[in-house]
Amino acid sequence: MGYTVYLAGTRVGTSTTTSATISGLAPATAYTFTVTASDAARNISPASPPVTASTRHGHDRVGQVTPIATDTDIPWGLAFLPDGSALMNERDTHNVVHVTADGVKTVVGTVPGVSGTDGEGGLLGLALSPWFGIDHWLYLFHTTATDNRIVRIRYLNGALDLTSEQVLLSGIARNKFHNGGRLRFGPDGKLYASTGDAQNGANAQNLNSLNGKILRLNPDGSVPADNPFPGKYVWSYGHRNVEGLAFDNRGRLWEAELGNSIMDELNLIREGGNYGWPACEGTAGACDDPTFIAPVQTWPVADASPSGLAIVDNTLYMAALRGTQLWQMRITGTTTTTPRAYFTGTYGRLRTVEPSPAGGLWLTTSNGGDKDSTPNNSDCAILHVEVNDP
Repeated sequence: MGYTVYLAGTRVGTSTTTSATISGLAPATAYTFTVTASDAARNISPASPPVTASTRHGHDRVGQVTPIATDTDIPWGLAFLPDGSALMNERDTHNVVHVTADGVKTVVGTVPGVSGTDGEGGLLGLALSPWFGIDHWLYLFHTTATDNRIVRIRYLNGALDLTSEQVLLSGIARNKFHNGGRLRFGPDGKLYASTGDAQNGANAQNLNSLNGKILRLNPDGSVPADNPFPGKYVWSYGHRNVEGLAFDNRGRLWEAELGNSIMDELNLIREGGNYGWPACEGTAGACDDPTFIAPVQTWPVADASPSGLAIVDNTLYMAALRGTQLWQMRITGTTTTTPRAYFTGTYGRLRTVEPSPAGGLWLTTSNGGDKDSTPNNSDCAILHVEVNDP
């Protein structure tokens, strides 16, 4: 006695119980099955009425969203403290804010010398020293009246110790737009920083310019001896405006890059690599130069305009500004699965995404006042996004 399962007239499974497992099906697809029953004498019943079932999306890991905090002013940089709470940069107020898991916010200091650009500049990236428990250094990327720069300030007893500030790197050209600004420490203990081309594409190909690059610094601001171009901070070049950096479980650096009017990019970064801007945007333009490294994924700019990037269990999450969605894709070797979008239009422009030490992601919005430097004219949010097991 048993049951036989058919898909489009073809037998795809059998079972001696009232359930069956069918393999080889595509994700996110509806299938219609029929079932016949047989007895010990091999009598076979007529086919059952059709039954429709849908498979889940592959690697569907994004779950419930819970608000953590609201009434924040362009929350740009975000980093977690050892106790699980976080520090967050407000771009236009120039404040560093302590945020608990239940949303209590406390301003812990205002970074001196920060200037807006009436556009995308201000207080941008934030990273904690890998040895924070010993040295208490916060690393910050910000705009001044004359440039963009990377500084470090100690965080002691719940406040910024402004007397400890050190300028590690200055002279990164500022502009109304295309300032880059993401900071990320790598597993090698070096600080990686993304810079925009300052709306001058020639900067991206000029190895004597700090703009349109991913830079690599020692924690004290000196040039690492093993950088690919001796005496230079440049780690990779040919970038337009990089606002997302993340390392995978193999120690490889991935970046999210805003395109101009055609394509945005996800790139796997190689030491000394040239990513083609301004000749090449995504896969459009003069991209046949064999020295250019092609992107892993591209999007129409209306679907992405990517900012923050995070990796959890070998899965990439990319926050999209203009696209107003969170893109998710699984890393497979040197490429990824087909990107899937979540929350399209639900929360507006999405700026920063970071893995939470308590599990899941923290995701920040960037709505209202996003293209000016006026403080306290936006009502942005910090959200917790549940991430399910793969």
